[in-house]
Amino acid sequence: FGISSLVGGLATSAGTLVAARLVQGVGAAMMTPAALSILTTTFREGRDRNKALGAWGAMAGLSSAAGVLFGGLLADGPGWRWVLLVNVPVCVVVIVGSFRLFSGERRTAQLSTFDSLGAVLGTGGMLLLVYAIVEAPNVGWGATRTIAGLAGAAVVLAAFAINELRSPNPLFPFSIFRIKGVAAADATQLIALAGFYSTFFFVTLYMQNVLGYSPIEAGVAYLPATVAVAAAAALSSQLFARTGTRPVIVAGALLGAAGIFHVSRIPVDGSYVSDLLPGLLVMSVGLGAVFVGVITAANAGVPPDKAGLAASLISASQQLGAALGLAIFTAIATSRTSDLLGSASPPDQLAALTSGYRYALTASAAFVLGAAVIATRAGEMPPRSNDRNGSAVSIPSRNQRSAEDVA
Repeated sequence: FGISSLVGGLATSAGTLVAARLVQGVGAAMMTPAALSILTTTFREGRDRNKALGAWGAMAGLSSAAGVLFGGLLADGPGWRWVLLVNVPVCVVVIVGSFRLFSGERRTAQLSTFDSLGAVLGTGGMLLLVYAIVEAPNVGWGATRTIAGLAGAAVVLAAFAINELRSPNPLFPFSIFRIKGVAAADATQLIALAGFYSTFFFVTLYMQNVLGYSPIEAGVAYLPATVAVAAAAALSSQLFARTGTRPVIVAGALLGAAGIFHVSRIPVDGSYVSDLLPGLLVMSVGLGAVFVGVITAANAGVPPDKAGLAASLISASQQLGAALGLAIFTAIATSRTSDLLGSASPPDQLAALTSGYRYALTASAAFVLGAAVIATRAGEMPPRSNDRNGSAVSIPSRNQRSAEDVA
């Protein structure tokens, strides 16, 4: 990740930049699941595990808001290259910390059993799906190219699923979904992140293209949202012991949907204080709660030998949600804007852009609302109550109480 960031920051052609970004994605895909699996196997149960997962979720949620803040400061300050170059010293710190903190034990895996076909099919299918959706507004949803792209993606992803079911060492063992709530937690992450990330994207475009904000002004505008995410994440991790994870996720998704819907009412001559700030704050509180809750729920009940897989799934859900969300909602915004520009004479560009953003943000709110529904089936970390001596004790589930009655 560090080397590709350096290459991308020094790139002199579009091809080099795109190639560096591709390698960045590979590096990120190696780091994130490994780091989360180390956390979940180090803190296996109890209050320490909840705090650790809460801290992880808080950092993940905070990064989404802080990224747009610092991205604006860097792009309008030293230049866009530093959005990539800033990663280099960070990676140096991470590498040094890894050697100091993590065990040096190694386990040798047999590369001959690696599911290379599954890796190619899964990656190729998702790339084809995202590309077809992104290009659809330009070539037309009914065009042969669009239909062929979507159909091809469906065929490749179906082949991926068949390969995983038949492979002796699958890249994606579907058996992990036998652990109650894991599938729902991953689906919640995917759907919610599609809405949350896209909101940051379209609000930034609205501030710069319609309201005329500079990149620095747009970045600073997210400072209250960054603080709200951090505060909500910290509070949510404390609530788990009282309520469990599921109520926190559902409440966070509902708050997030409400905040995004408020933002989706943006007018052409909008005001940051009245039209953006209230919705962004409410959305950010929901984002912090969802991130922390989903990370914890997705790892609840996962045995140590499945920790790496569970971490990979939740990370993949996050990245796929962001990619698919941007592809889908950009297509919605582009189609709406193009229709208005084509029908108006003379066309009002700002009004057309704003209308496209409104459509995309409304769809984002609907996605986050859908995530709240899916979250009702997510994995649950049972709440804890205090005994007479004030120590924390687990509240047995309904199934556990039934088993004790039988005994």
